Amino acid sequence: DGAAASGAAGGALNEAESRKMAKESVLMSGSANRRYSGFTCYAALCEHKASNIEEVSYQILLGKDKYFVSTDGGGERQQWFALIREDAGGVDPEPTDVEQEPKLKRLLNEFNNAEPGDANGDVWDDFAHELLKATPEENIKRRDLYDGAPLISQGWSRGQVCICGDAAHPMMPNLGQGGCQATEDGYRLSKELEGVKNTKDIEGALQTYFSKRIPRTTAIQIAAQLGSDLLVDFDKMMTIPLVGPFFLFMTQVSMPFILRFLYTPEF
Repeated sequence: DGAAASGAAGGALNEAESRKMAKESVLMSGSANRRYSGFTCYAALCEHKASNIEEVSYQILLGKDKYFVSTDGGGERQQWFALIREDAGGVDPEPTDVEQEPKLKRLLNEFNNAEPGDANGDVWDDFAHELLKATPEENIKRRDLYDGAPLISQGWSRGQVCICGDAAHPMMPNLGQGGCQATEDGYRLSKELEGVKNTKDIEGALQTYFSKRIPRTTAIQIAAQLGSDLLVDFDKMMTIPLVGPFFLFMTQVSMPFILRFLYTPEF
């Protein structure tokens, strides 16, 4: 929201207009009805060549109420995310002389690779520990994850002020589309404003920008939310007669089309 406000204020003519534009941009992004996803996320980029990098560049390890995602970061680096289902607002202890790595200690326990496993009895693949142990404590960042409903009826602009990126379409990170969609927003916005010859035409250009972008960002927001919610309940779903096998079949059949849609930029 702050980014949206400061970006809007950058085009203001005076301080009064700057404040008005900043307020409008915050109100617009605030109407996205932020929803706590139910997950807190630990993430880091570690300097490490993964042991299975020649065979796998992206993988997800699933367990009860949590999952671990890793992807090739290039240059013998791995980016990983550990998502754990819990209430929002949790805070890790600060490092002390006695316990210098509190976040790492928690994660090694949450993704325990030795019997008896974690608190749910799950014994995790060694790969999670491989990446965690290659990551310095100070590189591990934690944040609660929020997304929001698509702003289909509210729109992304008021007058000559508009929003883009996470302010317009906050989404879960598991599809890797947050920054991608912000980039597409920026390109489309610049192309619509490129043809503006008079300030009276700005509002129309912003409406066109919104109408061209909202179908794609809405579909991706919904897919990201469903993907995150279904991942942690995947094993449970597979135990439901008929429903589980049907869901697995449809996932396998549709995945090539979904991936093509996600990773083909649409400007």
